[in-house]
Amino acid sequence: MRYLNILILVFIVFSCAQKEENSNSASEPDKQEELQPSVEDTLAIKNIIDIQKKSKNFEEREKIWAEDGRWLQAFGRVFKGKDSIINFIKILHNNPGYSASTVNKYGEPEIKFLRPDVAVVHQYHEREGQIINEVVTPTRKINTTYLITKENGTWLLRDKVTMDERDRTKN
Repeated sequence: MRYLNILILVFIVFSCAQKEENSNSASEPDKQEELQPSVEDTLAIKNIIDIQKKSKNFEEREKIWAEDGRWLQAFGRVFKGKDSIINFIKILHNNPGYSASTVNKYGEPEIKFLRPDVAVVHQYHEREGQIINEVVTPTRKINTTYLITKENGTWLLRDKVTMDERDRTKN
Protein backbone atom coordinates (compact mmCIF):
# COMPACT_ATOMS: atom_id res chain seq x y z
CA MET A 1 0.00 0.00 0.00
CA ARG A 2 2.83 2.36 0.84
CA TYR A 3 4.42 1.87 -2.61
CA LEU A 4 1.08 2.43 -4.28
CA ASN A 5 0.69 5.79 -2.50
CA ILE A 6 4.20 6.83 -3.54
CA LEU A 7 3.51 5.78 -7.12
CA ILE A 8 0.28 7.79 -7.19
CA LEU A 9 2.07 10.82 -5.70
CA VAL A 10 4.83 10.60 -8.32
CA PHE A 11 2.22 10.31 -11.06
CA ILE A 12 0.38 13.43 -9.79
CA VAL A 13 3.59 15.48 -9.52
CA PHE A 14 4.69 14.38 -12.99
CA SER A 15 1.26 15.24 -14.45
CA CYS A 16 1.30 18.71 -12.86
CA ALA A 17 4.81 19.39 -14.12
CA GLN A 18 3.80 18.30 -17.63
CA LYS A 19 0.76 20.60 -17.59
CA GLU A 20 2.90 23.53 -16.42
CA GLU A 21 5.47 22.89 -19.16
CA ASN A 22 2.71 22.73 -21.79
CA SER A 23 1.13 25.95 -20.56
CA ASN A 24 4.52 27.71 -20.59
CA SER A 25 5.29 26.64 -24.14
CA ALA A 26 1.80 27.57 -25.26
CA SER A 27 2.18 31.10 -23.90
CA GLU A 28 5.61 31.63 -25.53
CA PRO A 29 4.22 32.61 -28.95
CA ASP A 30 1.97 35.14 -27.21
CA LYS A 31 5.05 36.86 -25.77
CA GLN A 32 6.59 37.07 -29.23
CA GLU A 33 3.40 38.53 -30.66
CA GLU A 34 3.44 41.25 -27.98
CA LEU A 35 6.90 42.33 -29.10
CA GLN A 36 5.89 43.21 -32.65
CA PRO A 37 7.09 46.80 -32.83
CA SER A 38 5.14 49.55 -34.48
CA VAL A 39 6.49 51.13 -37.63
CA GLU A 40 6.80 54.42 -35.72
CA ASP A 41 8.95 52.82 -33.00
CA THR A 42 11.22 51.13 -35.53
CA LEU A 43 11.65 54.38 -37.47
CA ALA A 44 12.37 56.33 -34.28
CA ILE A 45 15.12 53.87 -33.35
CA LYS A 46 16.60 53.93 -36.86
CA ASN A 47 16.57 57.73 -36.64
CA ILE A 48 18.68 57.57 -33.46
CA ILE A 49 21.20 55.35 -35.24
CA ASP A 50 21.23 57.69 -38.26
CA ILE A 51 21.91 60.67 -35.99
CA GLN A 52 24.89 58.77 -34.56
CA LYS A 53 26.36 58.67 -38.08
CA LYS A 54 26.25 62.47 -38.51
CA SER A 55 29.59 63.98 -37.71
CA LYS A 56 28.93 67.56 -36.58
CA ASN A 57 25.28 67.88 -35.58
CA PHE A 58 25.88 68.04 -31.82
CA GLU A 59 22.49 69.58 -30.96
CA GLU A 60 20.71 66.69 -32.64
CA ARG A 61 23.00 64.19 -30.90
CA GLU A 62 22.28 65.75 -27.54
CA LYS A 63 18.53 65.24 -27.98
CA ILE A 64 18.84 61.46 -28.46
CA TRP A 65 20.78 60.72 -25.25
CA ALA A 66 19.18 60.01 -21.88
CA GLU A 67 20.42 62.31 -19.10
CA ASP A 68 22.15 59.37 -17.39
CA GLY A 69 23.40 57.77 -20.62
CA ARG A 70 26.65 55.83 -20.71
CA TRP A 71 29.16 55.21 -23.50
CA LEU A 72 31.99 52.72 -23.36
CA GLN A 73 34.09 53.67 -26.37
CA ALA A 74 36.43 51.43 -28.33
CA PHE A 75 39.56 52.51 -26.47
CA GLY A 76 38.16 51.68 -23.05
CA ARG A 77 37.07 55.11 -21.85
CA VAL A 78 33.68 55.34 -20.18
CA PHE A 79 31.61 58.50 -20.36
CA LYS A 80 28.63 58.88 -18.05
CA GLY A 81 25.90 61.44 -18.49
CA LYS A 82 24.69 63.22 -21.59
CA ASP A 83 26.90 66.31 -21.05
CA SER A 84 30.06 64.24 -20.66
CA ILE A 85 29.25 62.21 -23.77
CA ILE A 86 28.47 65.23 -25.95
CA ASN A 87 31.62 67.05 -24.77
CA PHE A 88 33.75 64.06 -25.75
CA ILE A 89 32.01 63.74 -29.14
CA LYS A 90 32.81 67.41 -29.84
CA ILE A 91 36.47 66.85 -28.92
CA LEU A 92 36.61 63.65 -31.00
CA HIS A 93 35.16 65.24 -34.12
CA ASN A 94 37.49 68.22 -33.83
CA ASN A 95 40.52 65.93 -33.55
CA PRO A 96 42.47 66.13 -36.86
CA GLY A 97 43.35 62.41 -36.77
CA TYR A 98 39.69 61.45 -36.46
CA SER A 99 38.51 64.08 -38.94
CA ALA A 100 40.92 62.68 -41.54
CA SER A 101 39.14 59.32 -41.46
CA THR A 102 36.07 58.23 -43.41
CA VAL A 103 33.46 55.54 -43.00
CA ASN A 104 33.24 53.45 -46.14
CA LYS A 105 30.75 50.85 -45.00
CA TYR A 106 27.74 50.92 -42.69
CA GLY A 107 25.79 47.76 -41.98
CA GLU A 108 22.04 47.89 -41.60
CA PRO A 109 21.16 48.27 -37.91
CA GLU A 110 19.87 45.03 -36.38
CA ILE A 111 17.06 45.93 -33.98
CA LYS A 112 15.76 43.50 -31.35
CA PHE A 113 12.92 44.56 -29.07
CA LEU A 114 13.27 43.06 -25.60
CA ARG A 115 10.07 44.72 -24.42
CA PRO A 116 7.77 47.23 -26.09
CA ASP A 117 9.82 50.01 -24.46
CA VAL A 118 13.33 48.48 -24.68
CA ALA A 119 15.40 47.71 -27.77
CA VAL A 120 18.93 46.51 -28.36
CA VAL A 121 20.56 47.53 -31.63
CA HIS A 122 23.75 46.26 -33.21
CA GLN A 123 25.50 48.01 -36.07
CA TYR A 124 28.75 47.35 -37.89
CA HIS A 125 30.84 49.91 -39.76
CA GLU A 126 34.36 50.30 -41.12
CA ARG A 127 36.49 53.42 -40.61
CA GLU A 128 39.53 54.08 -42.80
CA GLY A 129 42.39 56.51 -42.49
CA GLN A 130 42.15 57.39 -38.81
CA ILE A 131 45.40 58.79 -37.47
CA ILE A 132 46.28 57.73 -33.92
CA ASN A 133 49.62 58.78 -32.41
CA GLU A 134 50.72 60.08 -35.83
CA VAL A 135 50.16 56.67 -37.44
CA VAL A 136 47.41 55.86 -39.94
CA THR A 137 45.57 52.92 -38.46
CA PRO A 138 44.50 49.93 -40.53
CA THR A 139 40.82 49.85 -41.43
CA ARG A 140 38.89 49.68 -38.17
CA LYS A 141 36.09 47.08 -38.17
CA ILE A 142 33.78 48.50 -35.55
CA ASN A 143 30.79 46.91 -33.81
CA THR A 144 28.46 49.07 -31.76
CA THR A 145 25.69 47.90 -29.48
CA TYR A 146 23.04 50.37 -28.34
CA LEU A 147 20.49 50.03 -25.55
CA ILE A 148 17.55 52.29 -26.35
CA THR A 149 14.51 52.82 -24.13
CA LYS A 150 11.20 54.55 -24.60
CA GLU A 151 10.42 57.02 -21.85
CA ASN A 152 7.33 59.19 -21.78
CA GLY A 153 6.76 58.39 -25.45
CA THR A 154 10.31 59.28 -26.56
CA TRP A 155 13.04 56.82 -27.52
CA LEU A 156 16.39 57.67 -25.88
CA LEU A 157 19.86 56.22 -26.14
CA ARG A 158 20.81 54.90 -22.68
CA ASP A 159 23.93 52.88 -23.31
CA LYS A 160 26.40 52.54 -26.16
CA VAL A 161 29.29 50.06 -26.36
CA THR A 162 31.76 50.41 -29.21
CA MET A 163 34.35 47.75 -29.95
CA ASP A 164 36.89 47.10 -32.69
CA GLU A 165 37.21 43.60 -34.09
CA ARG A 166 40.67 42.12 -33.71
CA ASP A 167 42.35 39.44 -35.78
CA ARG A 168 43.04 36.37 -33.69
CA THR A 169 46.63 35.30 -33.48
CA LYS A 170 47.54 31.63 -33.66
CA ASN A 171 48.86 30.14 -30.42
